[in-house]
Amino acid sequence: MKILVVDDIYENRLLLDKLLSRMQHEVFLVENGEQAVESLVSVNPDLILMDIMMPVMDGLEAIKAIRELTLDKWVPIFVLSALADDQNVLDGLQAGADDYLHKPFNRAILAAKLSSVQRVIDMQNLIIADTQLLKAYRDENEAEQQFLQSIFEKLIKQSDLKDDHLQFWLQPAKRFSGDLICARRVSNQQIYFMLADSTGHGLAAAVPTVIVNQAFQAMTKKGLAVPIIVREINRLLYSQMPAGRFVALALGMIDGEKNSVELWNGGLPDVYALDSLGNPVHLFRSLHPSAGILDNREFDDTCEIWHWREACELFMYSDGLTDAQDPDGLLFGQERVQQTLRTASSGTEVATMQQAIEAHMANRETQDDISCMAIRCR
Repeated sequence: MKILVVDDIYENRLLLDKLLSRMQHEVFLVENGEQAVESLVSVNPDLILMDIMMPVMDGLEAIKAIRELTLDKWVPIFVLSALADDQNVLDGLQAGADDYLHKPFNRAILAAKLSSVQRVIDMQNLIIADTQLLKAYRDENEAEQQFLQSIFEKLIKQSDLKDDHLQFWLQPAKRFSGDLICARRVSNQQIYFMLADSTGHGLAAAVPTVIVNQAFQAMTKKGLAVPIIVREINRLLYSQMPAGRFVALALGMIDGEKNSVELWNGGLPDVYALDSLGNPVHLFRSLHPSAGILDNREFDDTCEIWHWREACELFMYSDGLTDAQDPDGLLFGQERVQQTLRTASSGTEVATMQQAIEAHMANRETQDDISCMAIRCR
């Protein structure tokens, strides 16, 4: 060990130097507390033996000063005291020292205490080494996560969500979201839309959304029918994702010329068509299993088509919204979703829902991705 001896008496320093050197320790000698504090960085000791009564800066001041420093390791401090001077020992321990040594020094006791310190230091060094490895792993993982996030942001573009008739909110549980919101307006009267909820959350849940997003963007750009789009999404997920990885989604088109909504709902909560008072005038229920579960022959791409008589708002959400918990573990629930929608004025459904969810959670971390979207039908 590297041991820093702090004593203003030359004979004491010399004695400890000889004793400790014979025990194969590296010894550094200083005359007062001020020198001890100043030499901490350069010496980087494993142990400090500190006398109390010294000129310039006494041992108590030095101990307090050392304990106030931010060091990358814990440095034990032993108080050096005369046999009858228990008050110095007590003051030293209260100031931040860890143990004491009585003068005159007993070689056997000194060796035993140093062995005890060595065991603690060995354990501390192991913890420091493990901490450094964990930090290196964390830094590397963070860099990889940032790299992947930048890729995902490019793969999942949301530029078409800037539509006057559309509101949305997406709150990931982790850095990567397993929920996805997409829209593409193909004319003044027609807009494709989709809300998807991949199994789980985080990176594993986000990967399938890339497949879903790319298929949606490519096929809506060509103006293909909703059944064709949803069938292709199912085929891609079924063929490219491992078993157990599927995506609940609501995908459809709003046609203002026909006053119609064509929608396929597989695995998502009911999609509401809301009147101006926030009451549901129609429900698009989940009539299919989530995409990616069935093969192409078993898959049913049948959509529900509904015509509105008066302007309405289409509202959809993932189950992360109803499953949001307050600090006591109480779920937000579907009934509260409906109550919140009735309190929202037309065009503010998503903002009102976000405020209600955030108030319910009261700064509690979300356990699942939360998403919702509203589109004006007129």
